[in-house]
Amino acid sequence: MREPQFPSAPLPADLSADDVFVNLAGDYSYLSDGYYRSMEAEHEGLRPIPTCEEALDAYVVPLALTKARAAGIKTPEWEIANDTTTTIRPPLIAYPINPFQDEGQVIADIASLAKAIKSLTMTGKYAVVCQKMPPDSRIDTLRLVLGRCTKPEFAQLARQLWETFHLPLARVRIIVTERDYLFSAIQPLPEDELTLGEQAFVKEAGLWRA
Repeated sequence: MREPQFPSAPLPADLSADDVFVNLAGDYSYLSDGYYRSMEAEHEGLRPIPTCEEALDAYVVPLALTKARAAGIKTPEWEIANDTTTTIRPPLIAYPINPFQDEGQVIADIASLAKAIKSLTMTGKYAVVCQKMPPDSRIDTLRLVLGRCTKPEFAQLARQLWETFHLPLARVRIIVTERDYLFSAIQPLPEDELTLGEQAFVKEAGLWRA
């Protein structure tokens, strides 16, 4: 079976060019203000970063995992399930696939599995994505700002994620093992929550709005 492809135009060399609109809303979910900003830019003939399609795909965990893997970014073992028949045993992290929830949940043991899956699936109505957490792994959050972050150890991964997903601002959950950083999921990072160090990245790119 062929791996899916996600063709997209490369990021522009000059983010401050007149025909480029870098959307710094930070939340690009469907029907949000950030989503509409990108839509309006497209209608005006500008190159929005991200496009509406890129924004929607990034927040759907199975799509994001597949896109990351196609770009050469390491991901954990994962599968989609709608009940406790998942073949992935705890410890694992599970993300809901429904329009009402988006927060993932770490499930540490079998005793917690049934209750957690019932909640995340809304009693079996929706599916979940279960991701295997290797022994001695932990969850970390990468705050991505124009392909940069304030944690030096994540610098290369931050750049890969920027070039793959084109989200100017994002929280990226990472499973950290002894050897690897495994991409887990993407969540919004609103512009008004940026730290001073993160605001500096935006200023250096010539995109800061007073």
